[in-house]
Amino acid sequence: MDGFDVAVRVARLGLASSAEGVTLLETYVRRAATAYGLDVALMVLPEQILVQEATAPEPRSAVIRAAPGIFRLDQVADLKRTLVEIEDGLDADGACRRLDAIADRRPLWPWWARVGGVALFAAGFAPSVVASWGEVGAAAILGLLMGVLVVAAGGTPFEGLVPFVGAFVVTLVGLTVLSGLAATNGVTLLVLPALFITVPGDTLSAAAAELLGGRITAGAIRLVMGLFVLGLVVVGVVAATNLSGDADLLTETLPEPELSLLGILGGWVVFCAGLVLAFNAETTVFWWLVPSVIGTFLLQQAGTQAAGTVAGTLLAGIVLGAFANLVDANHRRPPRLILVLGGFFVLTVGGLGVRGAAALFGGDAVSGVQDLAEFGLQVPIVAVALALGVVLSDKHRWLPTIHGLRGRSSVVRPGDS
Repeated sequence: MDGFDVAVRVARLGLASSAEGVTLLETYVRRAATAYGLDVALMVLPEQILVQEATAPEPRSAVIRAAPGIFRLDQVADLKRTLVEIEDGLDADGACRRLDAIADRRPLWPWWARVGGVALFAAGFAPSVVASWGEVGAAAILGLLMGVLVVAAGGTPFEGLVPFVGAFVVTLVGLTVLSGLAATNGVTLLVLPALFITVPGDTLSAAAAELLGGRITAGAIRLVMGLFVLGLVVVGVVAATNLSGDADLLTETLPEPELSLLGILGGWVVFCAGLVLAFNAETTVFWWLVPSVIGTFLLQQAGTQAAGTVAGTLLAGIVLGAFANLVDANHRRPPRLILVLGGFFVLTVGGLGVRGAAALFGGDAVSGVQDLAEFGLQVPIVAVALALGVVLSDKHRWLPTIHGLRGRSSVVRPGDS
């Protein structure tokens, strides 16, 4: 084994968790290669990467293919720690063994915990959609059903059908078992918290960031993929509603909130616990997710009330990007991807797309067009805000008093993240 074998393994692990974009993947592969004195040429797409030795007398190359995902955050954290050890002098054989062990490891949490995690994820998100106990209870029930579908289909040929099948089944159950809430609030608001784990808001924002960063091919492919998955969710909701004969319930009616701000914030804590379980994150991540998620929510709300939606999203996204970037600078702390992920869900980009499209199918053109227009505006705004936060925080990463870092391997230089 040598440095090229290490770079290939890093590329394979990074690609499998690259649903948030290719930037971090490129950085990790180059850092691994540089640690062994190699110069590699890369061609990176959302689902495959070509790695080639750039200066060897007889260049080797490897093509790695994998469906990008985010459901193995434990592997993301382990990959970051292993990369630090590689830069600290871990030999190629040891690095390959470590990376192979990470790739072959079983999910961190058992299946039933991941199913429960999806239910907590949905129940915790519900108060930000409709601030009522009824919505929370419905989200927990439908979230359990969605959790079974997500976990059962994971890693199988049926995984790509989960957004459609999940939306269809959850909507049909919601219309029959929870018909009272569906009639009161509309079916979209009822089922959205349970479906949100498949709504590709993070993918769409990552695509916008790639396009803004000049990665045209990767960004365009990811954008099409995100819109396709969003379409699958919408088609599932609409198909189930039409089958039940309740197409008029596609229009939504937002009731007066029953929960206080404290109750909504408590929901975000539950959401973070669900995210840890559903996405196989390590337990220590929870204590970093809670402040990042709640802080993002509060800043977005405050900014929106003071200066409108655009300003609120920009403020929350910039602070989230900076916070995640500074935390990521310490090799003992969670990678930036994990902390940004929670904030992506808070900013609810994809939810606006589902609500807008469903409203149009339900005949509510005014609300539908308004939601879709806001959706189209929010996608690039989230990408720009996060990028600004990362860039601005990079200017201060040399300060040892902020990071408490040790030596060369602890510092991630501008351009390395």
